Amino acid sequence: MRLIPSKKILALTLLLLSPHGTNAECPDLLALRSDFITSELFEANQLNNFYYEQLYHDIAQVGAKCQTLNVTSSDSDDGVINMAFSVKYGPVPFTINEIYTPTKAGPGLFNKNADMPGGKLLTLPTVVMDVAPDYSTMTLYSCLELPGSNAVRELVIATIDPEPSDETVQALIETAIDAGVDIKREDIKAVDYCP
Repeated sequence: MRLIPSKKILALTLLLLSPHGTNAECPDLLALRSDFITSELFEANQLNNFYYEQLYHDIAQVGAKCQTLNVTSSDSDDGVINMAFSVKYGPVPFTINEIYTPTKAGPGLFNKNADMPGGKLLTLPTVVMDVAPDYSTMTLYSCLELPGSNAVRELVIATIDPEPSDETVQALIETAIDAGVDIKREDIKAVDYCP
């Protein structure tokens, strides 16, 4: 069955509203940022690149493979970042444009929305936890507390290199966990790589 965009948003919203987190409270997103993100060296527009998702925790990606992110900045100086998130569910490719709007809370903190009908109805607070100094890796974490339910959590670890070394991937996981991501290590999934 092929879903029309509004039904895709409804299906995603129902998935996100179902209890699946570890608890109802989100960690302090600003506290998860690395020293590089909090320094004056971090420039969000330097994320512009094509990334391969390596690891994730995201209920909406169940059954997905070949996840990539094409990151571009908006043409204005508003700090907005666009991420064309592409995946395959079985043989069917799917791309959703995610819009990251900076907040005034501090560098690296954004509100994420899907750029599609109904996308403004669900806003996920998202932090750029860490990037390599050359922006060849990035770690994103989103968390939204829902009344009477567990929090919605997403973790994305991505690299410019389609096949980074195991040491690089393990170091990125360790950095995220050491920073305080409240996701169990066994719940962080590796991407099914597509050559």
